[in-house]
Amino acid sequence: MPTLTRSGARRGVRASATAAVAALVTAPLALATPAASAADEVVVAPSLQWEISQQFDDHLAEHVLADGATEDADGVVTFPGGVGTYDPSTGAASVAYEGSVSGTFGPNYGLPAQYTVTVADPVVTVDASGQGTIEATVSAWNTGGMGSSPAQTEPTRVVVTTFDAPAEWTAGADGLGTITATPDWAGVLPADSEQATAMGIPAGQPVEGASFAPEFLGALTPGVRAHFYQSRAGQSAKRPSAFTATATPAAAPSVAWETTSASYEDGLLLRVAGTGFRGVTVEGDNGVYVGLAPAGEMPDVTDRENIELFAGVNWVPAASIGEGGTFTTSVSAPTEALDPAVDYALYTWQAHTYSNVSQDTQTPVTIDWDALEQPGADVSLTAIGSTGQRYATTTWVAAKVAGVADGAGTVTLTGVGPAQATPVKYGQAAFRVPATLAPGTYTARYTLATDGAGDGTTTTTTFTVLPGKSTTGASFLSSPSSRAASSVRVVVTPQSNTTGVPAAAGPVAVKFYQGNRVVWYSGVKQLAGGQLQVTVPRLPAGRYAVVIGYGGSNLLLSSNHSRYVDVR
Repeated sequence: MPTLTRSGARRGVRASATAAVAALVTAPLALATPAASAADEVVVAPSLQWEISQQFDDHLAEHVLADGATEDADGVVTFPGGVGTYDPSTGAASVAYEGSVSGTFGPNYGLPAQYTVTVADPVVTVDASGQGTIEATVSAWNTGGMGSSPAQTEPTRVVVTTFDAPAEWTAGADGLGTITATPDWAGVLPADSEQATAMGIPAGQPVEGASFAPEFLGALTPGVRAHFYQSRAGQSAKRPSAFTATATPAAAPSVAWETTSASYEDGLLLRVAGTGFRGVTVEGDNGVYVGLAPAGEMPDVTDRENIELFAGVNWVPAASIGEGGTFTTSVSAPTEALDPAVDYALYTWQAHTYSNVSQDTQTPVTIDWDALEQPGADVSLTAIGSTGQRYATTTWVAAKVAGVADGAGTVTLTGVGPAQATPVKYGQAAFRVPATLAPGTYTARYTLATDGAGDGTTTTTTFTVLPGKSTTGASFLSSPSSRAASSVRVVVTPQSNTTGVPAAAGPVAVKFYQGNRVVWYSGVKQLAGGQLQVTVPRLPAGRYAVVIGYGGSNLLLSSNHSRYVDVR
């Protein structure tokens, strides 16, 4: 039931909640190790404390609180039950709170209530750049009279206000992080702007552009809006009040592992499970890499070619990372890539470009070196040559063959495209990897066939295909004009231009700039057969910078094309 809290006699009760605290799984424990629990521990639930504005508190002074919301003597409303997390490394957050407050003017002077504004279930969101919003479900009504017609709006979720978040959340003893910020005010809605005029706001207002978010004003009735923007100078009581939000920190990423198999012939195969990972931190990210390398310090992964510094590596695409940042994958390492005198660890980092360190982890790995010892035999296979390539290119891989005369045996390669077989020649067997092999990590297996000793000998190595580099080109089929529409054709191809590779797919966008201002934007379009034709509307005469961006795909990296055009 709603609780009526009247002006001058407000009471506030801060809610608390009981929650289970899960313990992280640590390697090398079994992957299915159950999380420890502390169900009896009482923890403080995340909340949002916000007066909304002094105007809301003092003028719309009759407050009805519902769904757990409370209010203290200073008019600060606490919205409890926060669900969601913040990222301690980037500050990004999305937390939904419960509760509602309805502020009403009246009754007074013998008249009934005149108008009401309701703010319910607020959501605080902060992106990695520190830009924040408070959204809520908003509705309003006002009675008629004094130049206003009776009006009512349906509950609508809108942006109530925006803000610049602090650089970091402050960690508290209660396990929650806290930010305090003052929302934007001046310059939010310029006077006489298209948005202001469309809402019927008088000319010259909001003064200094001081306002709550335009979306919030649009969710109110016309008779109420003026209480949330500055209609004359000096109305500081109308500005959004500072707020304090608390949230639970997101779990740090971690991995657990187990040995699936270990032998001299097949090398080491690890099964790896991750939790708390994020597939995309900044635009352009796509999952994480998991690699095995000497313990102590992760190899330099700012250059993706350094993937060869790892004994074994695998890519986990963002689409393969599930709820809670979980994934399961495998990492294989050939025996010859491992040194028994070295300690090893599993590393994780953001893919494909190493855009940030938030997904970095290091987990020690224990290797059964006895299982990897070479059996006594005169015949052996050793993988040599390249261990990686880019999509839409080809490369050679080979196995060195010892103990087998030229022509006396055949080596078959599997695991990197269709199986290939070739006779032993000059003590080795060489194979070309197809250009159409999709990005990912493969286990190349070489199997020797002879009429005698060594028949069936195998060895493996990890082969990694990185997304290919793309080239974006464009040509105007008709010149941009101020008199008629024109069209531009965009063509995206693999940079290596290898034949037999499927045409590029993925998103493309075209933007026309004058200075730093976007004059025209095509929206996101999809390539068809590696091409796209975009119709450009007629534009005012002048010089424009045209930027065409290709967003990439699972097969190709992003690229762009820019040029200047003169419109006459």
